[in-house]
Amino acid sequence: MQALADRIVSKTRKDWLRTRPVFRPFKPVDLLEVERVETKVGARLPEDLRAWLQAVGYGDVDDVLSFRYDWFHTIDQGHRKGAVIFAQDELGNFYAFTPEDGAIHFFARSSPEYVTVAPTFQAFMEELERRDFKLLQWMDSLALVPYDRGA
Repeated sequence: MQALADRIVSKTRKDWLRTRPVFRPFKPVDLLEVERVETKVGARLPEDLRAWLQAVGYGDVDDVLSFRYDWFHTIDQGHRKGAVIFAQDELGNFYAFTPEDGAIHFFARSSPEYVTVAPTFQAFMEELERRDFKLLQWMDSLALVPYDRGA
C-alpha cells in the first residue's frame, strides 16, 4: 500500500495555467486517529485502508474522492447493514467496506442502489489509478442493483 500511496501523492496534473497535485491533503492521520475512527464505527478498518490513511491522511484524490473523519459511518439498515462508509465523491455518493471481507461498495446518493466495485481497498485504489482517477465515469459504467433497506 505504501508504494501506491507514494505514487498517488507524487502524481501531478496539468491544469490550464498550472500544475497541481492529484492528492490534496486535508489533515494527517496517526494510529490514535485510526483507533478513534474504529471506535466511532464499531469495526476495525481493513489493513490496506488503515495503511492508506496513515500514509497520506485525510484528503482528496483528484478533487473527486474525499476522505474525512466525518464521512465514516456504519450503515444501519438493509442487506449491507454493518458496512462502513469511508469516503464520499464530488456528487455525494458514498463508498463503504464490509468488515467481514474488506470488499468495497459504491452507494448511489440519488437512488437506493449500490454495486460492489472491488474486493479490497487497495484493489479499488489501484483501479482508480489505472482509470486516471476518472471515478464518476467508472461508477457510471457499472450496473447498479437495488438496495433494500428493509432486508
